[in-house]
Amino acid sequence: MNKLRTLSWGGGGLLVLLAIWAAIHYNGPLLRFAPAALVGIVAAGLPFGLAYSKSAIKSLRLSLADTDEGFSAEQGSVFVSTSAIDDSIDFLEAVHSVLQSDEEYDSVERDSFEEGPGLTVLHSGFHNSFVRITAAGRVVVTGASERTKLLADTVSDAYSLSFERTRNNPFDGMEPVHGGPRVFLGALVFAMLLFGTHAVTATAYPTDTYNPAERAVMVGFDASGSLDPRVSETDAKLSKAAFLVKVVNESATEVRWRGNDTERIAEHGESALEASNDARSLLASAEDESLTQEQTERASRIRGQLAEAERNVATALTDAADREALENTEPLTRLSGELRASANRTDAGSSPVSTG
Repeated sequence: MNKLRTLSWGGGGLLVLLAIWAAIHYNGPLLRFAPAALVGIVAAGLPFGLAYSKSAIKSLRLSLADTDEGFSAEQGSVFVSTSAIDDSIDFLEAVHSVLQSDEEYDSVERDSFEEGPGLTVLHSGFHNSFVRITAAGRVVVTGASERTKLLADTVSDAYSLSFERTRNNPFDGMEPVHGGPRVFLGALVFAMLLFGTHAVTATAYPTDTYNPAERAVMVGFDASGSLDPRVSETDAKLSKAAFLVKVVNESATEVRWRGNDTERIAEHGESALEASNDARSLLASAEDESLTQEQTERASRIRGQLAEAERNVATALTDAADREALENTEPLTRLSGELRASANRTDAGSSPVSTG
């Protein structure tokens, strides 16, 4: 199986399954996740659809050109039976006997082709024609010689078959996309899969608190706790809380990097406060369950790290508010105080309060 097919079928199928799982796990109507599922279906079928369309267009074009005036002795010498035969071996043996007894043909040899057994017929010492059978049981008489039509007529009389002349090669399957278009198609399928995954994660976590990469990681933790038998839901909650601690800590760095943009600094402070509340909720939910000793110790470590991260952001906000270049620093001072109070609640093991 080629890489493009693996990417489209595998990636598209996984995206559809992800959308269905998300609709169930996040208790949302499937319609909310339907766009992501649709993207997965399109991504899975796109390479096949393009190859099929290309083949169909080519077949239609050749069929429209199939007129007696349009054929020559050296081109278009393909004759396909209008009906299928039941037994290809019996058919070939019967035709072999008829052609051997006909003086029009120099020799008739049993032959083997990619699709199965057939006959090779020699005319005039060096011109060959062939009798072959398609997978569907249609008889195909083909060759470059102008006497190929005579061969088709002989087979038709011998076995009561009707033939139609065509330029279409009945043994041609769909040609996959090659070259530059294949690379472009692969990039397009990959982009569609990324878009579909983003649609799932954005629907699962419809908040500006987290960026797309963070939402994807959080959905990954949810999926591991829901689908991986090796990971308990409690462990998944603790892992997710530990990840949110990193998100909160990162906010302190963002605050320091924002220079004198008070509004953007305040946005990072708000995001840190919301992320810390989410982390504390996860810790409280996990601690309400029956924890092992290892899980209890891990939860305690995460609590300590969360409180430290909250104080780091609070300190960064205070430092920013003390800069003379900033105006209207009241939001920064307020957020710093709320994060310190939040850190105290984290230390005390209290549930979060609304920041609305």
